[in-house]
Amino acid sequence: MQKNICDKLAFGYGSKYQLLRMLGWHRNELNEASAESAKVDSEINWLDFTFNGPEDKEILNFEFIPGINKEWTTYWACGKGGINWDAVGISKDGTIILVEAKAHLGELKGAGADWKDPDTIANNTKVITTVQKEYEINRSVSNWTGAGYQLANRIIALDFLLKKGYKAKLVYLLFENGYEFNTEDYKSLSHDEWIDEMNKLFKLTRIKGTKLEEKVNICIFNCNKK
Repeated sequence: MQKNICDKLAFGYGSKYQLLRMLGWHRNELNEASAESAKVDSEINWLDFTFNGPEDKEILNFEFIPGINKEWTTYWACGKGGINWDAVGISKDGTIILVEAKAHLGELKGAGADWKDPDTIANNTKVITTVQKEYEINRSVSNWTGAGYQLANRIIALDFLLKKGYKAKLVYLLFENGYEFNTEDYKSLSHDEWIDEMNKLFKLTRIKGTKLEEKVNICIFNCNKK
């Protein structure tokens, strides 16, 4: 059971439940917290998902921007998949807010890239080394394709949008006091514990202390306020 609960839509089960709860019942607070983190106006329009059975379909890559998605999937070889955004918002000034939501440590741990096609490996390795060089990262492809892969490909996606002239922000929306499953990977983290875990991730991907770290906006949201 524990292996399958990371992203379940059920009471207390992970970020999907908490994010829907905040979007539905606490949207003003979510907007204010997200806006403060991303440094944008708090008037945020959250994009709808596509209907696709009972769970619906998450927003994939940049399908919400006409004319850009095809170029993105050529630039960053995604195969049939790609990046599933937990939420995408547009602020009053047109800034795109790309949200990666986490409710417990198990959701933060990444499995790494699973590329098998030689052309995909060559293409994406080239993209990684180029971005790392541009941001003066102590370069190591393996740090971005292993456990740090999820953060790395979100950063690459953000960088792609910025280079195309879009205003965009990446927000890691981290829920505290929202998960009580009693195992190490699935326990709720406190504010300070989330900061510690994100710092570990920044060090793993070697963006700690670089300009890329500044592009990852951390929003810790208390989802059980008294």
